[in-house]
Amino acid sequence: MAVSGTGRLRIGKGLGDLSAATLRFYRQIGVEEVGLPGRFVTEPAASRPHVPPPQNGPPGPQRAPWDPDELRRACERVRQFDLLPSSLGLSVSGNILLGRPGREADVAQACEAIRVAGAAGIRTMTYTFTGLRASAGYYARNGEGRGGADLRAFDADRGRDLPPIESVGRHTKGEMWERLTRFLEDVVPVAEAAGVRLALHPNDPPVPEFRGVGQAVTTLEDMKRLVAVVDSPANTLFLDTGVLTEIGESAPEAICYFGRRDRIGAVHFRNVRVDVPIYRYLETFLDEGDCDMAACMRAFHEAGYTGWVDPDHIPGISGDTVDTHIGWAFAIGQIIALRGAVEREPRR
Repeated sequence: MAVSGTGRLRIGKGLGDLSAATLRFYRQIGVEEVGLPGRFVTEPAASRPHVPPPQNGPPGPQRAPWDPDELRRACERVRQFDLLPSSLGLSVSGNILLGRPGREADVAQACEAIRVAGAAGIRTMTYTFTGLRASAGYYARNGEGRGGADLRAFDADRGRDLPPIESVGRHTKGEMWERLTRFLEDVVPVAEAAGVRLALHPNDPPVPEFRGVGQAVTTLEDMKRLVAVVDSPANTLFLDTGVLTEIGESAPEAICYFGRRDRIGAVHFRNVRVDVPIYRYLETFLDEGDCDMAACMRAFHEAGYTGWVDPDHIPGISGDTVDTHIGWAFAIGQIIALRGAVEREPRR
């Protein structure tokens, strides 16, 4: 399911809109593949907050599948700018995550979304399986980065004593795993038939529990369990070098493990500086954190990974646009340079 004839990983970027300005900009700075937004929108998207708001209720409803004709139009629009529409998000409802009535109907909708995506030529669908995100631990460290850049940090103590949310309830990690396994058993065969790879992003922040809700995929062993519980090329990991570093693992070694098994479906390529593994860290520029990004790129190359790599979680740069074009251009430029350097190295 890799891009035919490339033989190399691809520079990717998730999009918030399909405006001509957005598509033109990302192609100009070297992006090759894109993740489509949740709907066909040609007006520039509003900026996302630097610090995400805390989640104070249950996860949302299941999003309806794209209309097939509209999705084909969206894909064609992207291709007109010499970009490949390779990825799409897969909605996973609160009913599925929390084991509530309506689950079966929501799974059926998810399966239909996979079929529609596959028919349009989408290669990968990314998703999370997070009953309640621990975003209350995020906070801004504005002006504290290199040259006064705005950074984002995480400290689990900021949300440690928050009580369970009544509308969400308590859910153990074991219960979340039972639901995740059942979900995979339902959707992976559909993805196989549709020619789509499903890629699950680990829980981020990777705390084991938040407000009484267990987090299913927070450790390296959880990630290995994910790809083993339903063993299929359609069941893959949305590998995040930042998350692996946050939990104290070697991202290059993890890339080798999953890459050589062809179980990496998409990549977030980012860096962090860790104070206390899992519980306290700072998101940084690619060249400043604890993760050896050159070693990560080398590991992708040696494992033969040919999917897309997306920077994600960039620091704020002074004078940037509302949609942080300067920050994305800087990160993507670094990724392109690392790819080129590694490709020129002799094979070991």
